[in-house]
Amino acid sequence: MERINPACQLGKLLEWCRNESATDIHGHAEHAFTFRRDGRLTRIPAESFPVPSDHDLVTRLREAFSRAVCERIEHEAEMDLSFLCGQLRYRANFSKQQGTQSFSFRVVSQSIPNLANLQLPPSLANLISEPRGLVLVTGASGQGKSTTACAFLQQLNTTRDLRIVTIEDPIEYVFVGDRCEFEQREVGVDTATFAGAIRNAVRQDPEIIFIGEIRDHDTAQATLQAAETGHLVLATLHADSAAQTLDRIRELHPAAEKSNASTLLARCLNAITCQRLLPGTDGRRLPCVEILRRNAATQDAIARNDLQLLTRIIEACTQEGMQTFDQHLIQLLRSQQVTEDTARHYANNWNRLEMELHGFVSSQPGILKPDPDR
Repeated sequence: MERINPACQLGKLLEWCRNESATDIHGHAEHAFTFRRDGRLTRIPAESFPVPSDHDLVTRLREAFSRAVCERIEHEAEMDLSFLCGQLRYRANFSKQQGTQSFSFRVVSQSIPNLANLQLPPSLANLISEPRGLVLVTGASGQGKSTTACAFLQQLNTTRDLRIVTIEDPIEYVFVGDRCEFEQREVGVDTATFAGAIRNAVRQDPEIIFIGEIRDHDTAQATLQAAETGHLVLATLHADSAAQTLDRIRELHPAAEKSNASTLLARCLNAITCQRLLPGTDGRRLPCVEILRRNAATQDAIARNDLQLLTRIIEACTQEGMQTFDQHLIQLLRSQQVTEDTARHYANNWNRLEMELHGFVSSQPGILKPDPDR
């Protein structure tokens, strides 16, 4: 792994951002540096770090990284890697913007998260109790998917004797084995592709396979096959709801394979957790989570691709540990963890949510359609 000197110009920028409790740092030629804290984007004052030219950015990167990495940064349109600066670890993406250099860094906590500290619903804890099948952790970019997935793995690490193979691009959290044995592989460094690594992982005697992100058809197909062969597969995916998660996986398959993909998902899918980070009343962000779990109704809807039925099913099966975003949002609002304005802004169907808050609950869960602008 790359390690950069905190005394170099890029290191000084990262140290300044660390003191500001930044989670993300962005650099673009001819634009002020920016950082994100508690979900809010802020410009770094020019008196602290002047607006960089393209030459300035390239010079900072050449000073900080090895020659081999710099050659990749300059010659490849996009690339990912992870690196250390001081005591902090970063996930980095380098890209080009109108022919000039850009970068985005995300701080990766050195302490492995646990589910209890993430303010997640207690019902999530048993999603990974099954010995086989597929668990998908989804959400939009920057909504804490990787953190939640790693908290699942850490729970296994402290409670069960297992062998876990992780496949990531790049590796984020580095696990120290407690009760579990970990093999962590980085795409582009330890293996050529996600799909190839998944197929090989099946032959490496794991009980658990973690896939950093499902991005393409080959990865999706290899993931489903691994879950079918008797392993517990945990994977992340960019999607904004349980239904959209399933639709995204179908979209990764050609038309002739979509029906088979739905059949496989219905058979091997254990659960989907989809999360959004909302501004809390204490000024920090907290998760709002939709949870779908396998039962006869969800299996039938997935197999027939009747994904529009899933919200109704989730709403009706809260006793089985399921919940919609709006159901969780009501809990957060009633416990005064979010404001009414926040709930109104993030609700999928504010009219229905307001009715439930005032005790007017429909006998037909999900009968109201989502607001048209959601």
